[in-house]
Amino acid sequence: MFVQLHQILLDRLNAANRIDWSRVAIDGSHIDAKKRVAAQVDHQSTAASPAASTT
Repeated sequence: MFVQLHQILLDRLNAANRIDWSRVAIDGSHIDAKKRVAAQVDHQSTAASPAASTT
């Protein structure tokens, strides 16, 4: 129910030109991470000297 109410509010505010889209942020934290990776990818650092691990 909240999702529908939120969508209606966004639609109406957008139609009334009341949303400042320059201040919008997208957050993907609600998306589940994949549990498995098909192939490991070796990512190369672009830094001159990588920082020490903090983990």
